[in-house]
Amino acid sequence: MVEIYLKSLSRSFSGAFLNRLESGWSEVFGILRKIGKGVISDMELIEVTLLDDDEMARLHGEFLGDATTTDVITFDHGELLIGVETAERQSLKFETSAYGEIALYGIHGMLHLAGFDDIDAKEAKLMASRQNDLFREVFADLV
Repeated sequence: MVEIYLKSLSRSFSGAFLNRLESGWSEVFGILRKIGKGVISDMELIEVTLLDDDEMARLHGEFLGDATTTDVITFDHGELLIGVETAERQSLKFETSAYGEIALYGIHGMLHLAGFDDIDAKEAKLMASRQNDLFREVFADLV
């Protein structure tokens, strides 16, 4: 199960979009739980909070020692923080939708919980491939 909390003051989202995220992320969560690797396999719930740059930067600094904004922060207890303003900027850069970027960040965070990492190039390539496969499978409508 996935619960979404909207704490973004700069952007509002329709109930339809939030429901779409919840259903899609719940599907991804189920797929990754079944793999049985990483801490995600023992979780019943993932909490996702959508935040603005200022709060993302504050929390990034508090928990990871880097007070700059970022796309997603993943905590091993099953909490994901997603930067909606970063998603907006990245959507312009990559010519994607901000909605698609937000969905992708949730997948990325869940992959970390499933034991994937993007520290070295080889692992990052594998993680990106799996992330893109899941996005195409579950969120193709948000491209």
